[in-house]
Order: sequence, then C-alpha cells, then structure tokens
Amino acid sequence: MPTPTMTAKAPGARHRGPRATLIVGLMACVLSLGVASCGHSSSGLARLTVDGQVQVTPAHGKARLGHSGDVLDAGDRIAVTTGDAALTFLSGGVLMIRNGTQLTIDKTPYLTVGAVLIEPAHNELQVAAERATLEVPSGVAQLAVAPVAATLTAKVYVSTSMLAIPGNPLTPIRAPRQIALTPSTQLPAAAVPIQYLASDLWDYYYLSSAETIATDLGAAANGFDAQLSGSAGTTAAFYQQLLPALAGRSDFVPTFQSLEQGPAPAAKPGDYVIASVIALRGTEGTFATRLRDELLFFSQGANWGLVAYDQGVMDLPGVLSDVLAAIGRATLPFSGAPTSQIAIGPPPTTAPTTAPTTAPTHHVTHPASTSTTTPAIHSVRPAVTTTTTTQPPGILPVPVLPGPLGSILNPILDPLIQALDNILAGRGISIG
Repeated sequence: MPTPTMTAKAPGARHRGPRATLIVGLMACVLSLGVASCGHSSSGLARLTVDGQVQVTPAHGKARLGHSGDVLDAGDRIAVTTGDAALTFLSGGVLMIRNGTQLTIDKTPYLTVGAVLIEPAHNELQVAAERATLEVPSGVAQLAVAPVAATLTAKVYVSTSMLAIPGNPLTPIRAPRQIALTPSTQLPAAAVPIQYLASDLWDYYYLSSAETIATDLGAAANGFDAQLSGSAGTTAAFYQQLLPALAGRSDFVPTFQSLEQGPAPAAKPGDYVIASVIALRGTEGTFATRLRDELLFFSQGANWGLVAYDQGVMDLPGVLSDVLAAIGRATLPFSGAPTSQIAIGPPPTTAPTTAPTTAPTHHVTHPASTSTTTPAIHSVRPAVTTTTTTQPPGILPVPVLPGPLGSILNPILDPLIQALDNILAGRGISIG
C-alpha cells in the first residue's frame, strides 16, 4: 500500500518503524492473458488477492478455495480462514480482509463478521453490516463486526467517512475518530476519539507513532506540573515566557482568559503548553479556534498524538521538541517536589512499547489497470530494538543541571544522551 497522503485533520500511516515487504506477486495468467482468459468472467465486481487461505462460495455453486486473480461476482461469499486477503474492485477501491472475516460480494459488500480496511479510489466505497453502512468517499477507514458482543465499530484513520444508521441522519466520522454501536447505544451516535488497540494491526500501522509521542508528551507535562507552585500557570504571561511565539500573538491573551474563565475546568499548565505548541504549528482555522478545539478533543479522551493529527500536525517529534524546549525556559518559582514525584517519560522512540506479535498483511496498491494488475499485500512488522550494555570509548558526557529546572530536565537528558551513545557505538563512531 502506498503511504497515505498526510492531509490536515487526518492521521497518516507511520513514516518510520515497521517495514513493508512485498509477499504476493502478480499471477502469470493475469500478466499474460488478462482476467477473462483465466477462466473467469470479465464482468465481475472484484478481483481477489490471497495471502493465506480463503474459501469462496459462489451464489449458485459449491464452496472452493480462492486464489489470487479470481474475479468475484455479486452474491459470491468469501471467508478468510488463515492469513489475509484483499479485494480490488473493478470500479476502483480496495478492501483488506482479516483472518476470520466473512463477506458477501456486491456493489455494496456485506460484512457478516470480522473486519475490513476500506480504501476507495476514484469512487466512494461502501461496506454494509447488520446495524449500519459505512460510506467512505476518500481516505482510509475500518469497519468491524464482533459477533460475541454484537458490536459494530467504524474507525476512520484518514479523511472523513459517513455512518448510515437506519432511521437516523448520516453521521460524519472525521479522523481520528470512531463510532461503536451496541444494542444499548443511544442514537443518534456521536463520534469519539479513536480507542487505540495495540493488538489491532491496522491501529498499529496508522496510530502507533501518535501513541508513542503521546506517552512522552504526557510524561513531560505531568513532571512539569508536579514541579510548579500553586500560583504558577494562571496567567497568559507565564506561557508567553515559555513560548516566545505566543508573545507576538494578540489573540492569545483573550483566548487564554476566556478558557480560564469558561464553564469547563481549566487545563493544567502542562496541557496548555502542549496545546499551544500544536496550535502554533497548525494551519486550519484561527489560532483561537485551534486552541479551543484541541483542549475540547483532549477532554473527550484523545491523547496528544491524536490531538496533533486532528489539527493536521504530522511532525510529532517536532511537537515534543518544542514542548521540552518550552519547559526548559521556565524560570518562575517551583514547588520543590522531590524528583521521585516527577513523571518524565523516555525520549521519542521509533516503535511503541507494546506492539503486535504477528505481522499484518496490508496495504494494497491501487491497480493502474483493472484488467491486468493484482494488488500487492504488504507485511508490516514492528521494528526490532536491541539494548546496548556497554559504551564505546569517548562517550558523550551527561550534563547535570542544578536546581528545580534540573530536576525536570535531567531525567530527560540522561536517556537522550544514552540513546545517542548507543547509536554512535553501533556505527563505530566515537567523539573525543
């Protein structure tokens, strides 16, 4: 699958960490003779690509094993028994299909159980289920049906999709959000921040970078808050000192005052710092609107990585760097809390601490020609990390900063320097 376009208001695929490897090639009969010459009707709806085992049951016929290159017609039912599969619709668009999924082919495919990843091309792609239909005009979304809890979940990773629930108006789901329907769900349903599941390989592919940075940002904010005195962080001038770019904005002071005096609980100082950094990097709407929307999304349960994606900010390491730099400028009195109470996380990593143990088989490249090309399924695997137990000669010295500020920054600098030492050791470089 090609790397999705990084659009505003939408998270994108990871740009680091997992590596994609092509594991399914084109079928010889498709390459040389075309779909119709392989014994299939060229008037079908979708072409199948298999990385595992798939059972295909024609609308009027017996069940058989499905093979890459098979063209499926309306009414054909497929069940993925092992591995993964993909359906490339001849009208455009791709469905990635997970192990354990059962789907009936039609112009609007019907999902009985399991999960599909939906990526349209040229035209809107819809997938129906018992409780609702997910309409995906562009971007990437997941639809899942769990039989045990009778739950339907629609997650949107890129762009905006619409959930059609019988008897209710269309409900927009803008990335990175989801709607989960159960028998007890009160309608109309509202979209909420995506609930990240480390075991969900599609969540991992699209959101693990956000999860990793969110952990680091949250730890930095908690440590910062723990060191502040009770009176710190209650004025706009405090944040203008930490983020000089705010000093040049005439809209920051009234926005901050309205947020502090509003009906909602005031954010903590660390949250204001992170939200301000993201708002300064964002481009959608006004600064005041961005800041308010961020704090609202955060209050709804979104982590700071998702908040950044929601604002179209994709440089997550840059956000963390700006936040740490802002904390480093703090000069107002601190509370003097012991270092043991500081919750500072590790430096940014290239992979989440919790990663799937099995490799997903996605993502599909849209075919240039629907009659001669089969989609390619890519395996995405978490990066393998190693721990260096010895240091090379000529390692970098670890700076020690005195005072309250040092109690915050030293726990951050130590692992950063250690990580750099390990990198240098791995490359055989020494600094004398």
